[in-house]
Amino acid sequence: MDNVSIYAPGEDTDAATPNAILPRATIRDMCRRRQHALDLFGQAFTVLTTAAEALDQAKAAFFAIDQRGRSDRFTHFNEQEQAHFLAGLEVPELETFTEAARKMVDRRMWAVLVEMTDLERLMDKQAKDQLHRQLQEEVPEAIESNVYATLQQLMLDADVIFKRGIANCFTSLDRRFRSHDGWKIGSRVILSRAFGDTGHWNFYRSERDTLHDIDRTFNVLDGRQNPHLVGGIVHAVEQARQGGWGARQTEVESDYFKVRVFMNGNLHIWFKRDDLVEKVNALLGEYYGAPIPEDREPDPDTGLHDPKTSLAKRYGFYPTPDDAAQRFFNFAPLWRRDEDGPLTILEPSAGTGNLAGPAAKRGHVVDCVEYQPALAEALKVCGLFRRVQCIDFLALKPNPGALYDRVLMNPPFDRERDIDHVLHALEFLKPDGCLVAIMSAGTEFRETRKSIAFRALMESMNAEWEDLPAGSFASVGTYANTRMLRVWKDGRSSRRW
Repeated sequence: MDNVSIYAPGEDTDAATPNAILPRATIRDMCRRRQHALDLFGQAFTVLTTAAEALDQAKAAFFAIDQRGRSDRFTHFNEQEQAHFLAGLEVPELETFTEAARKMVDRRMWAVLVEMTDLERLMDKQAKDQLHRQLQEEVPEAIESNVYATLQQLMLDADVIFKRGIANCFTSLDRRFRSHDGWKIGSRVILSRAFGDTGHWNFYRSERDTLHDIDRTFNVLDGRQNPHLVGGIVHAVEQARQGGWGARQTEVESDYFKVRVFMNGNLHIWFKRDDLVEKVNALLGEYYGAPIPEDREPDPDTGLHDPKTSLAKRYGFYPTPDDAAQRFFNFAPLWRRDEDGPLTILEPSAGTGNLAGPAAKRGHVVDCVEYQPALAEALKVCGLFRRVQCIDFLALKPNPGALYDRVLMNPPFDRERDIDHVLHALEFLKPDGCLVAIMSAGTEFRETRKSIAFRALMESMNAEWEDLPAGSFASVGTYANTRMLRVWKDGRSSRRW
């Protein structure tokens, strides 16, 4: 996506160049209109205050006509008279009135500005909902300097916003899109119960919006304008089902999709443009921070017990953020009776100790392995751990006489290294020990020999999985989706703690 620039407020250019988001004169004109509206609301407040005082005086004069305050059928006044003449005007405090008017005007300003730029067609439903919430809660002043600064930042973020929109849209379609390499070309997507028993959209499921988001994405990737609901694939489906009632089957096609609605209300989507699906996967790879397979040497489709011996890029170092660590410890079985003593725990990719540290602070005996010398030294200096070894974990051999109750780990993810590390870590567990790991979402559905064999092994061991929320590692530099694995060495169910 091309970067789009905005003129700085001090520049003396009124016309837009091809790479400008909006003409300077347009923004100036909108800001003048905004100020004019605010000025008129200010004048209106003055008039309202004067009118309220005049009406109060008129009411007082009216009631002064009859000092006795009589009330009978001759003096009774109807609802219209009460509303127009006697109820009075409720005028708020000047500060309250001014701020309310300012927010109302600025909400409209920001909405129009976003619509006038190219941003709206790149924003998915979540981004638009987020913008709407922001404009309802805290509305920034739409003065010229703020407009420039805000739109500049939005344009700088537009690439990430668009990729995030694709990730949100397609992962809601199919879990295989939680990883850039999980989707297999030629597969179909199923929107369950998209239509209800009446044959109309099931609005409890909101799959109409989902289908429109897919259509929007493919149109943008193909260089077309964002389709409105009328004219896109959603409209084609609705036209084909128009006039009918009850469950029925429908099939429509567009340039991008073949869509079939079945009697049970499920909607199946086949993608007709493999090149656009590949673009989706490439953008997901960029968003998740994963290398695109075409950009590096292809991996051999190795088996389960053929680990990669080369080091991961950046050592695969993405320290566990606090929120993810909290979920991890809620998932990990660390409870122990006092009379049993502390657990012995191994952290094979300890990094900065974001998992090992909290485990040690809970009173457990923790050993760490960390390949990077500076990080290993920091772990030693902190004094929390029984032993810290600076070594490649895959080169370390377990001591049969000193196995561990638990292994807690956040290993490198790329190129299935997380599988290699988890398999090796299982050798360090006692027969009744438990391993808990954060792994790539692609492990769930990647179609390589290694991933298929690993899933089969985990299923045979009654392993349990739980998703971490999307963006859990965004604060440390990657949007890669992740899952947590919990597996006991003896294959017991986790429910038998």
